[in-house]
Amino acid sequence: MIILRYPFALAAILLAVVISGCATNYTGEMRPVTSNLRMDRPDLAIEEFRENFTDSTGRDRLLYLMELGNLMRLAGDFAAAENLLLKADRLSDRQRGIELGQEVEAFLSSDLALEFRGADYEKVFINYCLAVSYASENNMEDALVECRRVNDKLRVLNQIYEENRNRYSDDAFVRYLMGILYEKAGDLNNALIAYRNSADVYDSSYAEDYGISAPRQVKSDILRLSSELGMQSVFHDYSTRWSDVNWENEGPDRDHGEIVVILEAGMIPPRVEKSYTIVLSDRVYSVSLPAIADRRRESWSVILSSGDTQVHGFLAEDLAGIARKNLEDHAVRDVARAVARLAVKAGVTEAGEQLVEELTEENSSISQVAGFLLSIVGAVTEQADLRAWLTLPSQIFVARLRLPEGTHPVRVEVNGRTVFSDESMSVDPGGIHLLFLRDG
Repeated sequence: MIILRYPFALAAILLAVVISGCATNYTGEMRPVTSNLRMDRPDLAIEEFRENFTDSTGRDRLLYLMELGNLMRLAGDFAAAENLLLKADRLSDRQRGIELGQEVEAFLSSDLALEFRGADYEKVFINYCLAVSYASENNMEDALVECRRVNDKLRVLNQIYEENRNRYSDDAFVRYLMGILYEKAGDLNNALIAYRNSADVYDSSYAEDYGISAPRQVKSDILRLSSELGMQSVFHDYSTRWSDVNWENEGPDRDHGEIVVILEAGMIPPRVEKSYTIVLSDRVYSVSLPAIADRRRESWSVILSSGDTQVHGFLAEDLAGIARKNLEDHAVRDVARAVARLAVKAGVTEAGEQLVEELTEENSSISQVAGFLLSIVGAVTEQADLRAWLTLPSQIFVARLRLPEGTHPVRVEVNGRTVFSDESMSVDPGGIHLLFLRDG
């Protein structure tokens, strides 16, 4: 009676496989969270996140820690943010090697079966978020620890991609922020090193890959500090190269302090799924790949002012562009895995059809139906991996304003809207006052 019972057993097996293979569309599930963040409602974003995602030790654990940690930072709960982000950093460090069981499951369903490990830029931005959180509490000691952690990660990335270059192998903005933090802490030598490294990355990979060459402000800071530290040969080399940069009367000194704004603008674009399905010889074949819509870079006007004195912020980081290029760098690998997975599923379908034919005493009609159903299961379980750190900004701007010692009115405008205002901000001589802001 196997012939009679088998179709029901087969249906049950197929249903179980389909259910196990159907995973959450991360981009869609995160939409309420990112929508609240766009409207400057981080508390509601946290509520939505916790409602849609549960903490676990599962394969999305790293992503959970990064998203919630960043949301806590944006909500101003720095202690909670640091706790979560430190866990994320430790977990990321422990993720090594290939899990054979996950690989097998991924080839039978999709890459969603794999543990989330994050893109290179996401790993670096764990430490960026930690450094910003510590600096927001004026805890410069721990902020500088994160600077050193970033340095170590970037050095490893440069070694990994020395021969087979990935476009994101260094981060000009994060190195520049390291320089600001070192300068704020009074370590001018390391600040100058960080500024110089930043300029090098801007003028090499960032100019080529993202269309961002070294901003005038970065050049000015290098000239200013090399002169102040008495490094005449360094100063001469850079002043010859950048003869048009007026660096004097900038930065903190014995009579002036500086307001430095780091503005996170917009939301990093989510991944979308591109699927290709064909029906051929009573079989359904499907391939799904992640993609990011190619859009023109958003235009932002950032102005930092005090009274009649104002400066325009400059674009320091294009995370949207980095995310797109990162996905492009992995496109060949993703296509190769998708094709290999399609071959595995096709093999499983053929083996399943042969097994049914044997069990049904070579009843070809039943076995053909079984083969067709198995191919449908393979197509249904084929899903693109859309997981990515979606609470990161699209772009980051920096503005630096030098002011004399005392209290001053300070305002930050983004696209004509006031996003920050303080009528009596204290400016200390030789000091740097950091403002971390977010908009859109």
